[in-house]
Amino acid sequence: VTGVSTYDRPAALPATAASKDTSSAANATTAAKSKWQTYSDESTGKKYYSDGVTTTWVRPSELPPEDAEDKSKQKRGVSFQDENPRKKKRHSQTADAPSPQSPYANKAEALAAFKGLLLAKDIAPTTKWADVLRVCGEDARWSAASTTGERKQALAEYQTKRANELRDVKRQEKVRAKEAFVRLLTEVLPKEKKFTAGASRFMDIRDSLSKDDRFYAVEDETSREEL
Repeated sequence: VTGVSTYDRPAALPATAASKDTSSAANATTAAKSKWQTYSDESTGKKYYSDGVTTTWVRPSELPPEDAEDKSKQKRGVSFQDENPRKKKRHSQTADAPSPQSPYANKAEALAAFKGLLLAKDIAPTTKWADVLRVCGEDARWSAASTTGERKQALAEYQTKRANELRDVKRQEKVRAKEAFVRLLTEVLPKEKKFTAGASRFMDIRDSLSKDDRFYAVEDETSREEL
């Protein structure tokens, strides 16, 4: 006993339960301050913060400056942009995009390349699938269509279009042949002594006409006689 009275607790006395509670509360507050974590919103990319109890868009003062935190993450090989690589990969792919190894910009271009292969190999409108596979299967453009179903569908579209094109070509050939034969008649018949309009037979002038190659532009004899 010192004989001195005071309202302050001397340091020499042991701590009371109240002071222990105050110390524990202070320690708990310090621990809570250290639990703040930084997160990124998936839809906006904006950063937010949470300590497991409170979530806020405002950066807590307990965290180090943002530049220091970014540098720390970069040293550990982590960046905010790469926190969710699987999600980033899913968003980078589109439904109609070909595989990363494909030389084609999109599916339409790839199918056009496949049909170009069919045209280059002169695949006819009536060619069977097995023959198409045998003729075209080793060409790099065969893989432009990624599945058998796509190839068969593209083949059907190509053969329909090609059949229409060939019919048009045939029709134009017949028109040119007829025009050439008519020019032949116009040039030769007026000079032919044996020819009389309305009276002469085709066989009477055939020999005179057959010396010109335009005579054979029309394929059959019946069509020549009718003209």
